[in-house]
Amino acid sequence: MGVAQAGIAFRPGRPIGNLKAFVSRVMGQPVEEIPHPDSRQFDVRRATDIMVQDFDGALFICNDTLAWPHLENTHSDIAALHGRLGAPASFMLFCHYSSGGSFGYAFVDGGMRTRSRLQTMLEPRLPPLIEYGMPTAIEKRWLSAPSYLEEDDCPPEERQRIFYLDSPRVEVYEDGLTQQILLEALEERFGVCPWTTNVEPIYRFYKVREKRPWWQRLGLGRP
Repeated sequence: MGVAQAGIAFRPGRPIGNLKAFVSRVMGQPVEEIPHPDSRQFDVRRATDIMVQDFDGALFICNDTLAWPHLENTHSDIAALHGRLGAPASFMLFCHYSSGGSFGYAFVDGGMRTRSRLQTMLEPRLPPLIEYGMPTAIEKRWLSAPSYLEEDDCPPEERQRIFYLDSPRVEVYEDGLTQQILLEALEERFGVCPWTTNVEPIYRFYKVREKRPWWQRLGLGRP
């Protein structure tokens, strides 16, 4: 089953208190909490849909508009987002869109982007790889890993390169390197990757509040 999840992962530097008010501040617009939605009516790839997962204090605020603009634009205003989050010591932006072949992450430390990487397959307006900063230790482990070309009947130039590590043996196609690094980085920094863990988080769901005309907000008909 494909995973479509993107957003922010962090540990709050201080108690949040009113989570709805906090999510509104992070989103930059009012939100309303909703019951656990039907998956067909809720999708964090929509600008209006927000999911919050709490893994024992590690928070994942999931919404495409929170993450994607910062992953595709390495000069985006990270400082403003850092402030809306309450200035945590560090946080991660991420996207994991398996159906579209887009995977990415950004490490933000002390309010500054220190490293980001976005790998895409089906985004014709973007290059296949967008990077900023120097690779971290966890990335170097994979980016410098030994590799070989898969054995296939297709022409050599069409064969995929496979990277591998031993003890235990793990093999990753070149197109999946960013996906693998993202998984490991989330586990290293927060102790959990939401789409691979069996741990059940505390869920909260929100919708951006509908901007209705003043007469509708007052329960009146059109003037």
